[in-house]
Amino acid sequence: MLVSRLNSGLLALALGCTFGCVTSGCNKPAATTPPDQTQPADSGSATPADADPATAAALRTAIAGDHRSADNKVRDQYRHPDGTLLFFGLRQDMTVVELWPGGGGWFTEVLAPVLRERGKLIVTNFDTSGPADSYQTKNGNKYKDKLAGNPAVYDKVEVVPVSDPKTLTLAPDGTVDMVVTFRNSHGWVEDGIEADIYGAAFKALKSGGVLGVEQHRANPGPVADAKKQAETGYLPEAWLVQRIESFGFKLSGKSEVNANPKDTKDYAKGVWALPPALQNGETDKAKFQAIGESDRMTLKFVKP
Repeated sequence: MLVSRLNSGLLALALGCTFGCVTSGCNKPAATTPPDQTQPADSGSATPADADPATAAALRTAIAGDHRSADNKVRDQYRHPDGTLLFFGLRQDMTVVELWPGGGGWFTEVLAPVLRERGKLIVTNFDTSGPADSYQTKNGNKYKDKLAGNPAVYDKVEVVPVSDPKTLTLAPDGTVDMVVTFRNSHGWVEDGIEADIYGAAFKALKSGGVLGVEQHRANPGPVADAKKQAETGYLPEAWLVQRIESFGFKLSGKSEVNANPKDTKDYAKGVWALPPALQNGETDKAKFQAIGESDRMTLKFVKP
């Protein structure tokens, strides 16, 4: 949990690839049956065959919307918002929770207009009641200002303040259709709070509800020290699947929509050597820009 790595938390706060980390530490993975490594991956097409056509059209409109900055639109080529959300099974009439959206609210820009009329978007945000100059308060206020700055898009977004992950309640039990999180799992593992957050997601979801997880993907292999592994920003896919399944979820699909075979995952500054962080400054900048953003797993779980 390092400020320079853009992770964030409650005791030692910093801004991560998305919103979130708390105190250091890591739970050991619970013993579960290893995931089925033979399960076929989705092709990564922008519009899966079973996607809802109206939702797909609404996503295209939101992605092209004037409410999004040019800088954010440039990152669509790496983040594939339509392919990712349609793979998860997003529909306009769902109640969706976005965990740790980050001060900039990159995916909130896409989700909010799609869900505004027929569904509901619930988001977490840092508790901003602390000292005004704290990292938590500043980034929480940044996100609040983003929502308040465009009521035509964000006026119906419901915000859940996060002060202590152990007491986190996202919504009444069994009322949410989908929970999504983007590039946050490493920070939660590093802080030892992933059980609390995924546990809160499990409680909020309906039976049959979907947990969608996108995460920087490490090379396959065993994890001797989960906290140390998480400090790189990358987690092995099989390990993360097993960990999330230990909280009661069941893996239902994988997509390679956010894969990047150019990412060698062996940088001194971990994933933060790559765009958008580029923490090596001008050193090898062109090389890292040519690689692009990280190789990412895109996983769909269900609550039985």
